Amino acid sequence: MARAAGLLFLCGATVGAISVLLPHAAGANDALLWTNIVIAYLGAAGLLLFGQRLPRWCYHAALALGTLLVTRAIYLSDDPSSYYAAWYVWVGLFTFFFFSRGQAAAHISLIGLCYGAVLLHNPGDSGAARWVTTITTLLVAGAFISVLVRRVREQASESARDAANLSAVAAVTHRLAGETDVDATRRAILEAALSITEGDSAALWEPTPESSGLEVSASVGGRPGTDVVHFVAGRSGPTHAFSSGESVFIPDFDAAPEPARVAADPATRSCLWEPVLRNNEPTAVMAIGWAQPVEDLSDGMAGMLALLAGEAGAAMERAHLLSRLEAVARTDDLTGLRNRRAWEEELPRELARAERDGGPLSVAMLDLDHFKRFNDERGHQAGDRLLKQAASAWAGRLRVIDVIARYGGEEFALALPGCDLEDALALVESLRSATPGGQTCSAGVARWDGQEGPEELLGRADRALYSAKRAGRDRTVGAGHSQLPAARS
Repeated sequence: MARAAGLLFLCGATVGAISVLLPHAAGANDALLWTNIVIAYLGAAGLLLFGQRLPRWCYHAALALGTLLVTRAIYLSDDPSSYYAAWYVWVGLFTFFFFSRGQAAAHISLIGLCYGAVLLHNPGDSGAARWVTTITTLLVAGAFISVLVRRVREQASESARDAANLSAVAAVTHRLAGETDVDATRRAILEAALSITEGDSAALWEPTPESSGLEVSASVGGRPGTDVVHFVAGRSGPTHAFSSGESVFIPDFDAAPEPARVAADPATRSCLWEPVLRNNEPTAVMAIGWAQPVEDLSDGMAGMLALLAGEAGAAMERAHLLSRLEAVARTDDLTGLRNRRAWEEELPRELARAERDGGPLSVAMLDLDHFKRFNDERGHQAGDRLLKQAASAWAGRLRVIDVIARYGGEEFALALPGCDLEDALALVESLRSATPGGQTCSAGVARWDGQEGPEELLGRADRALYSAKRAGRDRTVGAGHSQLPAARS
């Protein structure tokens, strides 16, 4: 704005100087016209050098000065039809470009008053027509400029929003690339959707286990009125988007059918359901709700949501795959129990929980007796069956909070939260009595002392196990406790 105003003053001063040097009306006051030119050059210098540091009102003052200089030039030229009146158009175009319509109208009013006054002072033929033509030209040109500027600014604003949304999609894509937790992935997707749309709530609908409908797997900012919608229960937003693979937008919930309303947060006034596609097949539906009505979605926003939905499909598939891989990596292939890796991750968590809750915790090691001989006599397939049967029998007698893992070979590890040594010994005896196939096992049990680490605690239980082995097998030994021979059932 400073540069444009300064250049207008510079051009006006230069053209004014040329006009004085060229042939012009004999009655013109050249000396005073040169003062106009000097003032315009000084204004140009001030605006170009210091304009960016001036407050906004100074530009209004500069334009008003420009209007007065143009009016004075017309008056001093002694020619009511002077071409100096064309400079009014410069002022009008500048005001319509940089200022609001109301402010531009105020400057046009000043131009109309000044030009009318000079025409009245120097009457000539068709003065009224010249005034009407000049002011009408100003208004028409200003209206065009105003519309063009508004459209350019709207496009620039939309481009800026699209760039910001694209940046948000890129950021969430980068975040999702390193995310292995399925729940965290879902939440990141919904947070990105709210950032792009400036929505108030978002939810992710995924197929139910039996694929009879869709259920809410994650939500941010609010939760739909129902957690499950069935495909046969009526046409709802999520089921329609999932079945058709196309987005469903409801601008006004007051006119929406009941199935659509219950599938959104109760505070929602407008809602969009965007299908999450993978290989052109719907895998989920992303729902975004607005508390205030939204008449329509821009093409840019719709495109960004479609892009986000595509990234969401890939990210969720990757997260599910990684989750399954992690589960496989922590599961014993033969017995289906946790493996040693999972045990070594779980035991520190149990110790931390016991320390936090202040309750007892005991650990046990179980070992099938003479398992090598069993394998040699009956074969490895029979040995594998025994391991699977023992794992199933023991897991069936444990509580939900207990942890059992295949530690290696025929050894199994147990974590028993809330059990002191006596309770743990009794529970382990119950497990030993359930050993299938007429086989026996030995066990060692240790209670956590509240200080030792996982390796020390498990080491005490392991030493108790070997004490049971040395004492003849088929018994339980507690660390620092007398042995308990088996009572077979």
